[in-house]
Amino acid sequence: MAAGFLLAFGLASAVAVQILLTGHLDLPDWAVQYLPGMKAGFLIAAASMLLAHRWLGYSAGDLGLAARPRNGFPYGGLGAAAVAYLGMWIGFEVMRLFPSPGYAPPGRTSAGEQLLANLHGALVEETLLLALPMAVMTRLRWSWQAQLTVLVALRVPFHLYYGYGALALGLIWMSGYVLVYRRTRLVWPFMLAHFAYNSAHADYLPPGVRPLLGLTLCVGGVVAVIRLIRQLGPRSGVSR
Repeated sequence: MAAGFLLAFGLASAVAVQILLTGHLDLPDWAVQYLPGMKAGFLIAAASMLLAHRWLGYSAGDLGLAARPRNGFPYGGLGAAAVAYLGMWIGFEVMRLFPSPGYAPPGRTSAGEQLLANLHGALVEETLLLALPMAVMTRLRWSWQAQLTVLVALRVPFHLYYGYGALALGLIWMSGYVLVYRRTRLVWPFMLAHFAYNSAHADYLPPGVRPLLGLTLCVGGVVAVIRLIRQLGPRSGVSR
């Protein structure tokens, strides 16, 4: 898991820290746009999952690739994706309240480049930074507090070019993830949520569709959270 993180996100994390500390980047824009971790991330994620299965004995269910029903989630996987999206959206909105180094990453000029980058975020990040660490921590019976700490520590470094607000982003974003993942044990809702959030800011979707996509998932997330609270109420003694 550590090797996968370093290979896929190590250089991006170093770049983000430099931007945080200096407010600029010494590397040329083209080098940032085509970081090796981005290009190789799909293979690294696939290899990491395969090795976790072969060497560590994790099943598809352990890795979030197959249903392991434990506690029903409101509206199933789509409800889980909506809540994950809502947590991500809130995290980014709160992050924008903090000062930023002011660095703007070079934009990806084509719809194909944006689509590839968004697929990388959905498939690679959620594999290496959610499914694998949660499989390990679940086997070790770590508490949710420990799980949250690890997920934040993994997700924040390569987002630090946003500024110290990335810490708030990571905490809010991963709190939603921990809440949902511990109940679903499925990774695809998080991949869907991540891809949908990035796609809501991408050129390959019509301008009218982007805000509608985000609004639909945010409203769905609020509805699912309300229903989840109602489900948990009698069990926790909140309601009688």
